This record gives sequence, C-alpha cells and structure tokens, in this order.
Amino acid sequence: MPSQKFDRVVGPSSVWLDNCHADRLVIMDENPADALRIVRAADRAGVHSLWSIDYYNRSSLTRAAAFAAVTENALVGTSVTPLFARSPLALASAAADVQAIAGGRFVLGVGSSTRRMNRDWYGTALDRPAPQVKDRVELIRRLIAHRSGPFRYDGEFDRVALGHYDRTALPEHVPILAAGVGEYMVRAVGECADGFVGHTIASVDYLRDTAVPLLAAGAARGDRDVTRLRMTTQIVAAADPDARAARRDAAAQVGFYATPKGYDALFPAGRFTAERAAARDAVARGDVAAVVAAGEEMVDDRAVFGTRKTSRSSCAATPTSSTGRCSTRRTTGSTRNGSTPTN
Repeated sequence: MPSQKFDRVVGPSSVWLDNCHADRLVIMDENPADALRIVRAADRAGVHSLWSIDYYNRSSLTRAAAFAAVTENALVGTSVTPLFARSPLALASAAADVQAIAGGRFVLGVGSSTRRMNRDWYGTALDRPAPQVKDRVELIRRLIAHRSGPFRYDGEFDRVALGHYDRTALPEHVPILAAGVGEYMVRAVGECADGFVGHTIASVDYLRDTAVPLLAAGAARGDRDVTRLRMTTQIVAAADPDARAARRDAAAQVGFYATPKGYDALFPAGRFTAERAAARDAVARGDVAAVVAAGEEMVDDRAVFGTRKTSRSSCAATPTSSTGRCSTRRTTGSTRNGSTPTN
C-alpha cells in the first residue's frame, strides 16, 4: 500500500536531511526486478532517498545494495533491518559493503523486531530488547570502524573475537538509525543510535509528546549531543481515483499494524482497545474485511488517503514537531498488488 514518511531532526537539521520537502520512497514491491525499475526512475526524477524493507520474503540489505548499484544521487537506506536476524559480523560487513557501493549514500535503519518474530523466524531470544539493541548497535559501529589487526568486543550480550580483522578498503562509518515504540526502547535509541525510526502508525501526537522527549532523555543519559539525532517515521498513505477505496486501503494497513500488544504505547490511555482486539482476531482467522473494518475506526489520525491530489496535499500539511522540521517520503506498493506490510 502506498505510504508516506516524514523526516525531522530532534535538533538542528543535519546535511543529509536539509531538504525537508523532498520526496523519499520506500520500495515495497515483492519482485526485486520491479523494485529496481522504480528505483531507477525515482533516482532520475530527483527523489531524495530510497529505502528497502525487510520481511520473511525480502532482504533489506540485498535490496539496498542493488538500489545503490543502479542509482547515482539518492540516499539509500533500510527501513528497517532486523538487528538479530544476522550475526553482528555479517550485518556489519554487509552494511559496509553497501556503503562502499553507494559511495557514502547509505543509511542503516535497524530494529529489534518483536519477540515472536525473533523466536519463530530468526531462532533467537529477545529477553531484554532495549539493552540488547544498545549492545548490538555499539558492536556493529565498532566493527565497521575497525581498520586492521585483532578485534575483540565483550559486551553484556554480544562477544566477538577475531585474531585478525583487516578491512582497510571499506568505509569506516555508516549512520545507524534505530526503531522503537516503548519507553525503554526509544530512550535507548537516543542513547546509542544516530537517529530514530518511528513506527508506521505512530501518530504525530505520539512522536511529538512521547518520542522526542524520550530521545532527548536518552541522549542526555548517554552524554550525547541531542541536536545530532535524526528522526524519521512512516505515515500510511493511500491514493486512488476512488477516495473510498483509498480509505479502505489505508484502513487495511492501520488495522494490521495495530495488532501487536507490544505496540500499546502507540495507543495511550487504552485508545482503540476494542478495535485492536478485533483486528487481532481478524488477522488470526484471515478475515481481511474485518481487519479493514477495525482499521476504519483508527485510520483518520494515523494515515492520509484520498485521490492522488488530495492525499499529496494531506501529506504536505502533516504537522511538524516544534523541535525540528519534517518532509515526506512515499512508499510504493499496494495491498491489491501483493505488497506485504513490514514488522
């Protein structure tokens, strides 16, 4: 389903986010050949940045490498790469490779994924998500920065020992943005990452009133400069000549994304508890119409939808945080052509 993203910074804008009204595309198409056709056209059209997704049938890093290889100007990023689906060394090596292919245009977006996904999909335990994310991000950063000679890391959760680790020909820096929803995770992102990736159905109120203060608190706890943090988040957006069809498309995405109990922080004071439960039951029994019906109740403040003209105008009118600036980035793909939601 088409979707929008907007980028902002917690403090003054950094160079690579300076154009706050530039289009940014997240390419969701299942067939990578289709995705590359969109990527080439988008780069020629001057799109600011191009982002890949990760799912059980999509590899964000493989696609990011392909995006980087066929583009010349756009930033390339992952939105997001599961931190624990790959070993730290494999993830760091892949990220450095993509950065080399991209000539410095790559941004690594990472996330913990849910406990269920880690257990059932990746075969790994996620017992203390926020501390584990901090440990893994620090290790990946050190692996990428290392030049040559022995390497050793003894963290709380991760340990790597290499008698010789030579990587003098690869880039030594990749910006790392990390995703989060709950209080502990968002604060951890402020403490360890270069920026924050908000959730697909995070409302503007949540981002402004919850995420930004938590990021600032995390940065302070880590003795980091809060003005250096970047912030990006998705907004579900659907465009269709039939505005009612666009609303249904957006509602399908919002209904799906609202189902995990781990996303309660996105719905403070128990908002939409009944609708989320209904969507959860509908997903379990494969009832798409019921997912859409539940999403219809939640869609107005978590998505933009309408005709192409009205949906683009709605994205342009998305409120900004008083602590930063915002811009849009659009996601290609549709639930009607087989695209699959992430996370």
